[in-house]
Amino acid sequence: MYNLLDTIKQSAQDRKILKISYLEKDGSNDGWRYVEPYSFSTDHGEDGLFAWDVEKDGIRRFSIERISSAEITDQDYTPRYTVEI
Repeated sequence: MYNLLDTIKQSAQDRKILKISYLEKDGSNDGWRYVEPYSFSTDHGEDGLFAWDVEKDGIRRFSIERISSAEITDQDYTPRYTVEI
């Protein structure tokens, strides 16, 4: 059975780029994002993932409930920050 949090954790532990399908606030699909996962957070009751967005070249906070799917890629990453997952 697919478990999103387990997939994110495995990606971080293995230092592999994570491919996520991310939904906009209006529910439309924003397409695939390639990210380096670093930590989980909770902000105002909303669970989030702090990750480096490879294409946008910056750290981003992704709402866990808006990640519709995630796949671990074969691409390694060298951490820019401490991986806390």
